[in-house]
Amino acid sequence: MAGDIFSRFKAPSTDADDDGSGTEFRRTGGLAQLQESEVLDAIDRAPALPHIVGQVLARVGDAHSSTSELERLIEQDMVLAGRVLKLVNSAFYRRPQPVGSIRDAVSIIGFASLRSLVLAASTSNILLVDLEPYGMTRGGLWRNSMATAAVARAAGLRSGAGPDLSEEFFAAGLLRDIGMLILSPFLARSGVRLRKAAQVDILLAERRAIGFDHGWVGDRLAEKWQLPPALRTCIARHHRDPSGDGDWARHLGVLRLAERLVYAAGVGMHPDHPFETQVDAHIVRHAGLDATRFAALCAEVPHLVKDTDPPE
Repeated sequence: MAGDIFSRFKAPSTDADDDGSGTEFRRTGGLAQLQESEVLDAIDRAPALPHIVGQVLARVGDAHSSTSELERLIEQDMVLAGRVLKLVNSAFYRRPQPVGSIRDAVSIIGFASLRSLVLAASTSNILLVDLEPYGMTRGGLWRNSMATAAVARAAGLRSGAGPDLSEEFFAAGLLRDIGMLILSPFLARSGVRLRKAAQVDILLAERRAIGFDHGWVGDRLAEKWQLPPALRTCIARHHRDPSGDGDWARHLGVLRLAERLVYAAGVGMHPDHPFETQVDAHIVRHAGLDATRFAALCAEVPHLVKDTDPPE
């Protein structure tokens, strides 16, 4: 039966955008005739991550940090603390009893999960934007990002990656599409609405329309935000074949698998959205899953994607 799951997949194919160069196609003279300076200026104007996020990220995984230090740090921002509690009490953690304090949350979910929740809580306003040019519904980026993050974490755990690495996958799923925040206004200004088209990869569609893609732009925004190397790599390369990415192949395999499952579920998307939904055995194997574990993950997806309301 396990083999039947793989038999339904297409053979792996080379990504339309993947020339092995990483950035050569970032400027192709799209219809909007954007200059690189315009895009970089938009990145400069993008909001910074809250200062507390950097402080929390610096302490997570630090052997000299204590639960009480992290608790005090988060409670300096009561809005952030409230959002963290809402998320930890959501379906993503499936707590049998409500968690009522940051102290309980930290002790129950651990430092690595705390990092994920702080990222999610602090970026909720940034991700709550309309990306109609990308075929997303109102608030669709947040819902899609949270669902992808949850599925990526679950894929990591099922593959045996362990809780710490699986939380890295969560962060990658949450922030992978931040480049769209910069490019969407340019697409809207040009009257562009990206739709599904045969044999046209999303990055190629972006380049044809405005000359830049959200992987390249997201990488520069991640640099501005001083995000960790693994997370920045996932943001820059999540639409590329993971085969040639060495140390990051597993991250990218998990991320590609998670986002395609969520796109297939239509979370936050209009039916004619331009994103790839096909999952093949190549991606599943790079995610570290066999057919049995992949089937179990697919069964879990409906439960993981159902609670994606923003933590207002």
